[in-house]
Amino acid sequence: MSQRNPTPAFTQPTTTTICARIRKQRKARSLTLQDIERLSNGRIKAVVMGSYERGSRAISLARTIEIANLFTIPLSELIEEPTTISSRNDEFLIFDLRRLREISNKNQSDAICKINAFLGAICARRRDWNGEVLSLRSADLDTLTLLLSMTTSEVQELLSHQRLLIKAQNI
Repeated sequence: MSQRNPTPAFTQPTTTTICARIRKQRKARSLTLQDIERLSNGRIKAVVMGSYERGSRAISLARTIEIANLFTIPLSELIEEPTTISSRNDEFLIFDLRRLREISNKNQSDAICKINAFLGAICARRRDWNGEVLSLRSADLDTLTLLLSMTTSEVQELLSHQRLLIKAQNI
């Protein structure tokens, strides 16, 4: 029995996808090619970085690692397909950051301070500075329960009582 065109168990990255991810990472940081040259202390020339991004110059593994380190990201961000874990049943919590600021100024309770620090850290990690709202997966509620040493229902009650959630929506 012969197999024609077997379905591969996985797909390998291509130079085109790696180059596109490098460019995307640079652009996401609002860096110019000249910025890359400056940040790398001249090790990666602007013209060379542009060639990598266009795919007109071969890039070595060592140089790819150097670029990942420059962006302070794991190498896998440049060579692996982004994984998206999606679930139709996953619910998103939308936090009202304006309300959190408002009550943080009045209420210095340990729980409010921890929630403020947790959501602030997520905003910083995402580089999301709009300061209006923040959406999280409902699974992130588990992290809050650990952080606050409360049960899920106690955390939900706290968030509801303080009116910190705008809404929860299903995707």
